[in-house]
This record gives sequence, structure tokens and C-alpha cells, in this order.
Amino acid sequence: MKKTPAIIAALAIAAFMLSPQKSQAAPSGTGKPIELVYWYSWTDKIQENNVNLTKMFNESRGKELNIHVTAEYQGTYDDLHQKLQAAHIAGDPPSVSVMEIASTRRFAQNGVIVPLTSYIKRDNVDMDDFFKGLLPNCNVDGEWYGLPYLRSTPIMYMNTTLLAKAGLDPKGPETWADLAEYCRAIKEKTGAYGLSMYSYIWVLEAFMLSNGSSTLTADEMKSNIDTPASREVFAFFRDLVDGNYIRCVAGSDSKKIDADYMNQKTAMWFTSTANLTQILSVAEENGFEVNTCFIPANKTHGVPTGGCNLVMATLQSDEEKEAAWQFIKWMTETPQAAYAHAYTGYVPSRKSAAATPEIQALYEKKPQFRVALDQLELYSSGRPMNPGYTQVSEEYVAVMDAIWVNGADIDSTLAAAGEKIVRMKLLDAR
Repeated sequence: MKKTPAIIAALAIAAFMLSPQKSQAAPSGTGKPIELVYWYSWTDKIQENNVNLTKMFNESRGKELNIHVTAEYQGTYDDLHQKLQAAHIAGDPPSVSVMEIASTRRFAQNGVIVPLTSYIKRDNVDMDDFFKGLLPNCNVDGEWYGLPYLRSTPIMYMNTTLLAKAGLDPKGPETWADLAEYCRAIKEKTGAYGLSMYSYIWVLEAFMLSNGSSTLTADEMKSNIDTPASREVFAFFRDLVDGNYIRCVAGSDSKKIDADYMNQKTAMWFTSTANLTQILSVAEENGFEVNTCFIPANKTHGVPTGGCNLVMATLQSDEEKEAAWQFIKWMTETPQAAYAHAYTGYVPSRKSAAATPEIQALYEKKPQFRVALDQLELYSSGRPMNPGYTQVSEEYVAVMDAIWVNGADIDSTLAAAGEKIVRMKLLDAR
């Protein structure tokens, strides 16, 4: 897992020097540095990106403004969120943190994070430069609470070496019908599974959108799990499971899907754009080719965005908040947005980042990067932010496990889940 990430990293580092923009209303440049703590999630290329950018900030804008930031790894998003809530209660939160986008409303309503609107207006941050599909999960009741940082969409990955053996177009399936045809042909002609997947709420969100619906109603107050659109999604994959054309595993067994694609036991799988650099490296090391494509459409194309925003903690001094804002602003400026995109595979958060000659050259060299951006521009939407959605998501995953892994009846299982969500009042508080 060395060659491709090294090339991308070298391209990014060479192409994007630190932003030359000067800051307004900056902290004092004399005396002891203002010390900030920054919490982030995930390891591998994502961790390297966070560490690298923090170091760059400290050596440039931070040095100019007498700010020093220490980046600290906190595990998964769920791990980080639990620690952030506990740190807020204890009165000692990090100054800046990443936050998984669906959790923004909950932490804003609980007073854990600060609105950024006044900073954005004061410093004339161009919010229109961020891709539109990334913004809904940054805003709560008309206030900006975060800026898009490492953002993503689910996409379909394909082992095109296996697709070629099955006589299939390496561009991949465009529709659900195409996807079913691909899965059958791959299994019959290569012996590998057409698709390997696990019970993943993000993929369910994508397929509900592609079927003209969503996991929740538009006001986020009701579940759509017991609806015709939902039953169509569950029946589509269940038919392929029953035919042994695809493999579905429980949500807790997600690592099995990684093993499947690494060992070429499956030709297609769904995961985040954030995994692109790693997957390209695995493919190169194991002697197969990889391409990417949109989530297949049924009634329409649609895909949720994901990943994280950068947010600022409430419980800190005004001076620390100003310093935290300078770090958030710098981390999301065009050069850094382009660097993070090239280094990790997360989508570029800014239009200006995607338009740079260096990123356009990257797309020519690695067109798989461009697929996620095109899907983001054309078909993306936000994720539900109802505070109860975390628990609702757990119910959805349990339903996926029951139907796709354990063979439960579709109609009765969806009906029972819908009734449980209503009975437990999981969506009553928006």
C-alpha cells in the first residue's frame, strides 16, 4: 500500500503551498502562544492528513498569529462524540473537533458547539464556494455551526479485472436492473460474488434516495421504513441474496467485505469515497484494476453526503474561540481543501479546490477521483439531523441484518420496525 498514496501525496504537497491569505481580527502575535487542542477521527491516510495539515498550520498561519494546535486522535466518530459530550460536561472540551454531519443538530441544541455565522460574515467566507450538497448538515435553524471538511459520498467500487472476465462494461451498472444483471453474470462466469455488502445505514439511505424516497420524511418526524419504496429496496437485494449472486453480512461484520474485495472474492462493493486512495493501493499491490461509478439509479439518481465538518467548542475563552476560528478557516480554505482531497480521496469541499490545475491533472491521471465529485455535484443531499436518528439508524441496521442476512420476512419485519420507532417515540424531538 505504498505507490499510489505516495504519488498522490507528492502531487498534493508539490501543488499546494500554504494559503497566502491574511487573517482579520487575529489573536495577538506576541507572548506565549495560544494553545489549542484539535480532535479528529480515523487512522491511516485520514490520520496522516490531519497530522500533516495541523503541522502546516502551526508552521504558517499559526506561527503568524501565535497559535499552536495539537492534533489528537479520538477513534471513530461515535467514540469522538461520546468523548466530546463528556468533555463538555467536565468543562474541558477540545477547542476544535471534527463532527460527523448527522450529529450537528444534536450538539448545537445541547450547547456543545458555537455558531460560526458571525465569524463567517466578518471574514467574508464565501459559502457559495462550498458544494451545495455539503451545506445542509452545516446549518441548524439558520445558523452555521460547522464548515465542510473531510466530506464524502458512498460510491460503487468495481474490480474491473473480474468484470472483464465476465464480459461486462468496466464503466459499471447505471441502474438497479443493470446491477442485478452484473451480479448474475459475475457469479455465473467467474465464481466470485457480484457484490459484497454489509448492513450499512449510509448505503440504505443511498438506495432509498435512488428509489425516489428517503429513510425519513422531509420534516424528519416520521420513518419511511414501512413504505412501498422501502420494501422495493429490501426485496431487490433479498432476491440477489437468495440467488447466491451477492453476499450480505451483518453490520458488525463489515471487515469481511474488505477481505472479500482484497482477495477478489467479490467484483463490486459499496464504501466511502474516503477509502479511494487505500483501495487503489490494495488493487495495485494485489494485481487487479479498480474503477468507480455512481450509486445505481432506479427511479432517479440520489446519494447522501457524509463525513465530517469542523466545529468549535462553546466552553472556552473569547481569545481561544478566535484562535479556533482561525484554525477552522485555514483548514477549509482552497489549498487545504485540495490537499485533503488528493491525499485521502474525500471529495473536494470547495469548487475552487476542484477547479485548480493540479486537481484537474489528478483527475486525468486517476479518473476514479472525478466520479465522486460528479456524483456530489449532480445528485447529493444531506443526511437527517433529527437527534433521534442515531437510534433509528440502529433499528434500520437490525432490519437489514434480519432480512438480508437471516432471511426474515420482508413485510412483517418492516411493519414491526415501523411500529417500534413510533412506539419508542424516537423521532419526536427535532
